[in-house]
Amino acid sequence: MAFVAIALAFIALNFKAYDGFFQDDEIDTLSWSPSRHLSEYGIAFLKPTFDTSNFRPVGHIYYLLMGRAFGIDFPPYITPLFVIHLANAALLFLLLRKISIGRWAALAGTAFFTLSASAFDAYWKPMYVFDLLCATFSLASILLYAYSRWILSFIAFWCAYKAKELAVILPVILLAYEYWLGARRYRALIPFFAVSLSFGAQGILFNPNKDNEYTFRFTRAALLATAPFYAGRFLLIPFSGFALLTLALLKDRRVWFGLAAGSAFLLVLLFLPGRLFEAYAYLPLTGAAIAMSAAATHVRPGWAWVGLALWMPWNIHDLRREARTKLDLDDEAAAFVFQLKDWTAKHPDAPHTLVYSGLPRGYHHWGVTGAWDVAHKGAGLPAYYVGWPEAGKALAAGPVTTGAWDWNGRTGRLVLQTKP
Repeated sequence: MAFVAIALAFIALNFKAYDGFFQDDEIDTLSWSPSRHLSEYGIAFLKPTFDTSNFRPVGHIYYLLMGRAFGIDFPPYITPLFVIHLANAALLFLLLRKISIGRWAALAGTAFFTLSASAFDAYWKPMYVFDLLCATFSLASILLYAYSRWILSFIAFWCAYKAKELAVILPVILLAYEYWLGARRYRALIPFFAVSLSFGAQGILFNPNKDNEYTFRFTRAALLATAPFYAGRFLLIPFSGFALLTLALLKDRRVWFGLAAGSAFLLVLLFLPGRLFEAYAYLPLTGAAIAMSAAATHVRPGWAWVGLALWMPWNIHDLRREARTKLDLDDEAAAFVFQLKDWTAKHPDAPHTLVYSGLPRGYHHWGVTGAWDVAHKGAGLPAYYVGWPEAGKALAAGPVTTGAWDWNGRTGRLVLQTKP
């Protein structure tokens, strides 16, 4: 009953997510993912090689299924995200109980993870389904490993990596579990580390991102940008993540394991200063929940709930503040995409090359290209920003469709016309 109450509280706090809309990454993915054959997902899942195109079959299959069933009808996309998040909460609770954390302390840690707005984008936006599913299979892998179900744990690890590459660090967490909480039977970890080292080496050698926001920056400047950002996400208070590390002073191996798990998942992100997104704190948050739950066993369980109750108003305030900002951006994106789609439906013979000026706030050029493709039920159609050399060539060659987007703060107008 307690878990049901936590789930209902989560739904009540986050129901506004159904009022959202797709951002540029999501529209871009919907422009191609549903059209791929299912066999491509199966082949990509089985391949033991690093995918330079960033194709993640365990996550992208969500877009295939949802895109074919619902197109750009946004609300149905949210329900699976909620379900996955609640499944992750259940897996976390089972893991907490497995490492001998009392029922009420485990429930408090689960409630913190479930209701925290620290990474709420993960279950508000379809683009982060990769983070959700990576957490699902990572938690499942750790739990199965704890029960000595090594083959199933390895399969879950593989699925986690095929959801998102962050799972490459999972064997280190399993090693920490084996050292502090297991029987120190390290032989079972050999296949995990073999796969992790293989994917890690391939990722370094074949990563096509040489100088962009996806490039790893092993510099002091990168750490100065990323560490404060993620440290502030844990309790939605600046530098609160650093304070969490003081729990290591407790002589409790379960606390150490939780801190090690959270730190390991965070390690990769600390060297990606170009990709600072709050949703990326989702998986490290599971480690923080483990550490705090274990720490709560050193006091009366009621104190954990008192602390949670005192923090919750701040959490809810932050959730509502950030949600308003995101929904405003989603309203503009929806206005742009639906006007583009409606105009295309009314002008089926218009040129398939788009030259545009103006973007919805938060959008990049690939979002416009994706929306143009979605509107035409196809993929690969050219869409050029008016300042690009390609746009000048397209205008000179003609005919093209031109578009201008204007947003006045409340409503937007997309003016489209055919230029001979």
